[in-house]
Amino acid sequence: MRILILLLAFQLANAVTFDLNQCLDYAEKNNKSIQISDYQKQISDMNVKDARNRFFDISANGSYGLSGDDEDNLGSNLSSSVGVSGTLSPGLIHNYKYSKVSSVNTSLDYTDNVNNMKNYVTAAFFGVLIAKENLKLQKDKLEYSQKKFEEAQLRFSMGNMSQSDLLSFEVTLSEDTIDLKNKESDLVKQKQNLLYLMHYQIQNDEFDIEYKEELDTVFDFDKKELIEEALKNRPDIIKYQNYLGQQDLMLKMQYDNYLPSLSGVLAYDYGITDVLSYDKTSPVGKPFEGVSDLITGSLSLSINLSYSDLNGIDKNKVEVKKSKLSLESKILEVKNEITTKLLDLQNQKNNLELADKHIELAQKNLELAEKLFAIGDKSVSDYLKARNDFISAKNRKINYLYNFIISKYDLYNSVGRQQ
Repeated sequence: MRILILLLAFQLANAVTFDLNQCLDYAEKNNKSIQISDYQKQISDMNVKDARNRFFDISANGSYGLSGDDEDNLGSNLSSSVGVSGTLSPGLIHNYKYSKVSSVNTSLDYTDNVNNMKNYVTAAFFGVLIAKENLKLQKDKLEYSQKKFEEAQLRFSMGNMSQSDLLSFEVTLSEDTIDLKNKESDLVKQKQNLLYLMHYQIQNDEFDIEYKEELDTVFDFDKKELIEEALKNRPDIIKYQNYLGQQDLMLKMQYDNYLPSLSGVLAYDYGITDVLSYDKTSPVGKPFEGVSDLITGSLSLSINLSYSDLNGIDKNKVEVKKSKLSLESKILEVKNEITTKLLDLQNQKNNLELADKHIELAQKNLELAEKLFAIGDKSVSDYLKARNDFISAKNRKINYLYNFIISKYDLYNSVGRQQ
């Protein structure tokens, strides 16, 4: 047993310890879903560049040729051209705008994934802390049950307790032992969950956490201000707004099929022709050279008079109306979510204040039990019970405190506030 305790102490002493900020930074750097979202954002940025490049094209070409024989003319030809062509139409403009809106959406997806990941990691971090405190509490309970059982054994041996009562103490001790194993298992699972979110490869028993900052229990939230902040900053609200903008653009793009499209081409051609002519009666050929230097340009206007897309216009009108209703529904959902979470945070704050009062009462009861035990008016069992009540009250406050902090981070996430 002593060897196991020494081994556990050695593992804890050599464990890799993270605070909350380190856990968040590590998760943001290594989380696979965040990396996928980042790559998707890069693809969307490339789509914006592609849509912008559709407005113009640059082309260049050149050629060189040599032809002729002993009996005929021998000649060479060199030609090159450079051109710029541009196209301007409402469809291309709206397509570019649509790509930019899509790019904003993918950026919002990335931000939303990061915020959600931070919220999950924060909850998991405090979940580990709560599991550690619950384990400490259970160890105190087990110690208390062990002492009560030993006291009961002594009283039973003196004939002051029945075997049935002694058995009840033994059953309580067994239950507390089982609960201790469950609390140890829960701590292992909470750590594993945090490690998974961090994507950190390490053995569970080599990993530990600490929270150095002072826990902030100030409650200074205003519901109206929180809702305004959420409607301004929440990525999903902005995505719904952007989706409505996308549908508006798609409707305009349907109308664009019936609007004129203007195209223009500007090109520069340069060519050299060198021909050496041979006369059968003369040993010396007669050379001929020619140079061409030409700038050309053209404009064209086209109009589509087809009626095949009228049904598409009606469909997009319906999509726009549906998107407006979806945005309104989402806004109501966010308002209700913030109201509910604010009430939950207030409830956690009330629990925390009640826990403080309970600790004060438990401490007074413990001090009284100590005095009465010293003069023989309280049994060991009564004294240990008072001590256990005081320990339980302190651990209950810790649980309420962590729950309050988790609820606060959850509220921050609901309003889209950077954590």
